[in-house]
Amino acid sequence: MTTKQPNILFILTDQQRKDTLDAYVDGTLCKTPNLDALAQQATIFDNCYTTCPICTPARASLQTGLYPMHHGMLTNSYNYVNMVQELPDTPELLSRRLNAAGYRTGYTGKWHLGTGVYNVQHDEYVQHYMGDIQFAELTKGFDSVPTHLGYTGDDFPGHGFGEFGYPEYLDWLRAQGKELKIEHRINGFYEGHQAGQITSGIETSIDEFLVDRTEHYLADFQQQGQPWYFQLNFWGPHEPYFVASEFLHEYDDVDLPPWPNFHDPANSPKPRVHDLKRGNIADWAALEPIVKHYYAEITSIDYQVGRLIDWLKAQGMYDNTLIIFSADHGESLGIHGGLFDKAIFMYDETTTVPLMVKQPGQVSQDRVAPFVTSVDLYSTILDYAGVDQATRERDSQSFRPLIDHAPVDWPETVVTECSGIGSVLFSQRMLRRGQFKYVFNCGDIDELYDLDQDPHEQVNEIDNVGYQTTLHSLRLAMRDWMIAHHDNLIYEFNHMRLPLNERDSGPTF
Repeated sequence: MTTKQPNILFILTDQQRKDTLDAYVDGTLCKTPNLDALAQQATIFDNCYTTCPICTPARASLQTGLYPMHHGMLTNSYNYVNMVQELPDTPELLSRRLNAAGYRTGYTGKWHLGTGVYNVQHDEYVQHYMGDIQFAELTKGFDSVPTHLGYTGDDFPGHGFGEFGYPEYLDWLRAQGKELKIEHRINGFYEGHQAGQITSGIETSIDEFLVDRTEHYLADFQQQGQPWYFQLNFWGPHEPYFVASEFLHEYDDVDLPPWPNFHDPANSPKPRVHDLKRGNIADWAALEPIVKHYYAEITSIDYQVGRLIDWLKAQGMYDNTLIIFSADHGESLGIHGGLFDKAIFMYDETTTVPLMVKQPGQVSQDRVAPFVTSVDLYSTILDYAGVDQATRERDSQSFRPLIDHAPVDWPETVVTECSGIGSVLFSQRMLRRGQFKYVFNCGDIDELYDLDQDPHEQVNEIDNVGYQTTLHSLRLAMRDWMIAHHDNLIYEFNHMRLPLNERDSGPTF
C-alpha cells in the first residue's frame, strides 16, 4: 500500500473498447504486449463505465469530479446541446486541488475542453454553423486550455481531429527533418470517417510525438523535488484511423472474426434514433480492414506506452509512480447492424472503458468487480495525493478502498448519461445493476438487457412479460438514483415511466 505521495501518471486513450485488451478478453486479436505486461502488475476494474460516451463531457468529469449534468459540458463543445463551451477555472478542478496538495501538474495531448476565442473565430465549422451565437465564454474573452488551468504542458485547443494540423507537431517533424505521409486511405464507411496508412515511419506519428513531449516535461519535473501528476492523452484510437505501416502490417495475416453482435435479430425492437449513427457497411469483409486499422492504432499506442515505461525505469521514477490507464469512452465500429462512433446508444462497447491501476511496488494482478464510473477517478487521484475526503468527493467517490480491499459502502448501481450529440437533443440514462441494464430513452422506446443470458445486448426485453417485474424494480432504482444525485431529468422520467403513486420528483417550488 502506498503510504506517501506518489508520482501519478494517467494515460488516457480516446474511444478505446475494453475488449481490445487481453486483461478483459483472453486471447483478443488486438496486440498490446506492453499493456498486457502492465496489467499483470495492476488492479483491473472489470466494470468501469464512463459518465457519458462522448469526449467532452467524459473528460470534463475527470477534471471536475462531476457528472455532465452538473458541470454543464453535456456534449462536445460548440454543439447545440452543450451548456458550457470552455471548462471554467475553479478551485475544485483536479489540477488546482493537486497544486494545493503540493503536486507539479502536467498535461499533453487531446484536451477538447475548450477552444478559445481566436480559434473559434477562425474555426470553419463553428463559424459556418454557429457563428452568430454570442457564447458567454467568448464575449468575456475566456479561453480554457491546460496552461490556463494549472497545468504545465501543451495547449491543443478544440477537438484536434487527430492532431495532424497543430503547429507544435509540425515543428517537431521539421526539427527531425521529417514529413508526415499518409497513403492508402479508406473513406465512406461512415460520415467523414477515414482510415489510412502512415508510410513515413513510426517516428513521424502523433503517438511518438506525445511520448516525446511527456518525457520532456517529466525530466523537468524530476529536478523540482516535488511529487508530480502528469496526464498523457492520446488522440487514438479515435478516428481518423491513421496508423504507421509497421503496426498495420502486424495484422496482414490475421483473420478477424465478425463481432458477435454484428447483426441483431430482426424481431428485437430497438430505438429508431440509433439509425443516426448507422454507417454504410453491410458485410464483415468490408468492415474488417477498418477494424485492423483501429487495432493497429491501439498497437501503436501500446508500443509508445512501453517506450515511456522503459524511460521511467531508466530515470529511476518508475518505482514511486502510480500508473493509471483508461479511456474516455468506447467505440462501436460496426456493431448492431453497422453502428459507428458513439452517443445515442448505450451498448457496453461504448459505455464501458478499460481501467487498470498499478500502485508503486505492486507486482501481481488483482481484480475489482463492483461497478465504478470514470467520475470516480477524480476522487481516487486526489485520495492518493493525500487530499482529505471532504475536499475530494463531489459526485465522485474514491475507489481506493476497493483496491486495498478495505471496508467501504459502495453503490450497487452505476449510471451513464447522454443528452445528445451534434444538433440532436436526446436525453438518455443507462442504469446497470447486477446482470441487468436498463436504458431510459426519452422520446423513444426504452431498452432492457439481461447480460447473463444476452451478453452482447442483441435482444431488447422491454416488452417481454417475463421481465416486467425486473423492469419495474430497475425503473424505481433509476428514480432513486436521480433523486440522490439531483438529476433534473427526474421530472420527465417520473411523468413518462412511473405510475402517479410511485413518483417522487424531489423539492416542490
